[in-house]
Amino acid sequence: MKPLIQKLTQIPGPSGYEHKIRAAVEEEIAPYADDYRVDALGNLIARKGSANHEGLKIMLSAHLDEIGVIASHVDEKGFVRFANIGGVYPRNCVGAHVRFLNGTQGVIGLERTGGRGEVPPLEKMFIDVGASSRADCPVEVGDVAVFERAFLDLGNRLVSKAMDDRISVAILVETLRRLERTPHQVYFVFSVQEEIG
Repeated sequence: MKPLIQKLTQIPGPSGYEHKIRAAVEEEIAPYADDYRVDALGNLIARKGSANHEGLKIMLSAHLDEIGVIASHVDEKGFVRFANIGGVYPRNCVGAHVRFLNGTQGVIGLERTGGRGEVPPLEKMFIDVGASSRADCPVEVGDVAVFERAFLDLGNRLVSKAMDDRISVAILVETLRRLERTPHQVYFVFSVQEEIG
């Protein structure tokens, strides 16, 4: 299951932009689900089993999305100011690598602040994408990025971005693969926009 977890964690899917991760999960489940669909919000809903007067309707759910950032301003020096998408903690941001959905990579930097050791708010941070001016910045206001972290297999532990909740997504995919027959209707819901509420 480690290869599946690695695959799923490395696909970007910030809240509201889950299309790539949803497509990857759809590809994984298509051979095993009795049927599946995407609803109006973007949730992927798969079903195994059919209606039976003795059977139950069971739902298993995991969210597809991950935290990220959205560009809110590009300053005259080409630095990208940003806001959070979901539960982004400032203490984890300085020096973090991000990748915008357009492929642009950057590193989160920090304005000079008064005291050492204090954790500044996101408003005092910026993303350096290597631009020297607003005109040559490849990022525009509204562009979305996810945090980049290499997948590490430490034997009994795995380290990666988006482990919340791609681990559960992988478990649901594997459960669907192994569930050959059931007297119940089992719904596998791969939901969107959990990180933002």
